[in-house]
Amino acid sequence: MSKPSAKPDTETRTAPLETRIAQLEAHLTEQDAEIYRLSRRVDALVKVAQDQKAQLVALAETGSGGADAMPADEKPPHY
Repeated sequence: MSKPSAKPDTETRTAPLETRIAQLEAHLTEQDAEIYRLSRRVDALVKVAQDQKAQLVALAETGSGGADAMPADEKPPHY
């Protein structure tokens, strides 16, 4: 009697697993790229927020912006 070879069975079972691993590796690479892109975007937004905060601090230190600026509780001229 001849014993059937285990090799075809092993290949049949591992081929889908290898395909799935390749798909997961590709997905991981895509996720890494997206996370890096989002990280760069967050860094840029943090810088913008810091710049705006610095502008607000500078405006608060110099006053309300000039001699013709209205006090905060005064109605605008169109009322």
